[in-house]
Amino acid sequence: MSHSATTVYMGSHKSNVMDSDSWPAVEATFKAGLCVHLDDDGTPLSLASADGSKLGISLGRSLSDMGRVTVARRGLLIPILLTNGFTPVVGAQVQISTTTGMAVSSGTAVNAVYRSAVLTAYDEDGVAIADGAALIDFPGGL
Repeated sequence: MSHSATTVYMGSHKSNVMDSDSWPAVEATFKAGLCVHLDDDGTPLSLASADGSKLGISLGRSLSDMGRVTVARRGLLIPILLTNGFTPVVGAQVQISTTTGMAVSSGTAVNAVYRSAVLTAYDEDGVAIADGAALIDFPGGL
């Protein structure tokens, strides 16, 4: 696949400005592009904001560890999944669904801004994502 300014491949990032770490988790639940939270019930991660503080944006399954998910704790040009029909405005503050971890038009505001509008997105297996994704910056964490 070639480089395109209108395409994003989930699990990758378009900048080397990023801090990330790896967490034990079910990769299918914490797909690339979802906001994840630290869960206070003993399982490390959750998509629900009620379960704990925001950790970062999932980059999906760790390439070196089975049963692990890589999470971008802060960074530039990190892809996030969008809810159906939502078109972000470049420079606007990112808002996250309290249940799905996806970017929404009205949700919980985070310390991030959009760097792109809707991009054509492909998941880690190369399958097109119907609702697309956008790139966000959160250099100080969410």
